[in-house]
Amino acid sequence: MKKTLLAVAVLTSFISSAANAADVYEKDGTKLSVGGRAEVRGLFSDSVEGTMEDKSRARINFAGETKISENLTGFGFMEYEIKPDSDLKNRYLYAGFGTVVGDFSYGKQDTANVQISDMTDIASYHSGQQQHIDASSDKQSNNFVYAGSFLNDALSVQANYIASDEKDADSAALSALYAFDFGLDLGVSYTDEGEKKQVTAGAAYTLNSLYLGATYAAGEEAENDDFTSLELAAQYKFTTEFRLLAIYGMAEQDKAGAKTDTQDFAALEAQYRFNKSIRTYVSYKLDNLDGGEDELLAGLRYSF
Repeated sequence: MKKTLLAVAVLTSFISSAANAADVYEKDGTKLSVGGRAEVRGLFSDSVEGTMEDKSRARINFAGETKISENLTGFGFMEYEIKPDSDLKNRYLYAGFGTVVGDFSYGKQDTANVQISDMTDIASYHSGQQQHIDASSDKQSNNFVYAGSFLNDALSVQANYIASDEKDADSAALSALYAFDFGLDLGVSYTDEGEKKQVTAGAAYTLNSLYLGATYAAGEEAENDDFTSLELAAQYKFTTEFRLLAIYGMAEQDKAGAKTDTQDFAALEAQYRFNKSIRTYVSYKLDNLDGGEDELLAGLRYSF
């Protein structure tokens, strides 16, 4: 079973932020890593009053791990984000223990649903539509999480419980993701937040340079207020540096029998990775909703 901090990173979905993290200290079984990104982005759309909306951001994260015994480790992670002309925002802040039966942690971290919604959240900007209620979303506070790997790491199981600071607002979720040895991944999650509920199913297939993913979500946000949504994702790596990504998303809300489309879009992204640290990308979104605005986003990202 994976007991390193890297496994914890995968299970709690911060690997995209910490992929290039550098170990700045390692001694006597204790390690500290620092990572982050500087990402400049510009959004062009008719909904922007001026020429371009600045979507730039910077992140910095710190990850720590200490070996307590042969079968027990302690870990902690925190990440902060700052945008132009804005205050520092905490994204993640949690700590826990890694054991032979899995990892246990508490703090501001992802819910169990995220490992399923991440199956199609692969684009730089125009993806990640399958977190409809707070209890199924990433970066939730007061969150107790269990993450374990079984069957030679083919099966990843997560469970979380959010002890809300609001009355009668606690929530819980459970998810399982199985990776077959021929490239197929199948997953499902269930989230219960009282009147709000969400079920998410996902499938993905990897064949050499091709990745295909699909997630379907359904649930209710309140009494007589149901939703369904679908997200499809595809990625093809033409070379080590260049890849194309395509995303399709749709969602429908049913309020007391009155159905309304809340999402209907397609997006295409071209991405060029000069090396593991720096990349540039362009993404175009075609919004098919009545009154929706198409948009173009261009970005340059340096990860450290």
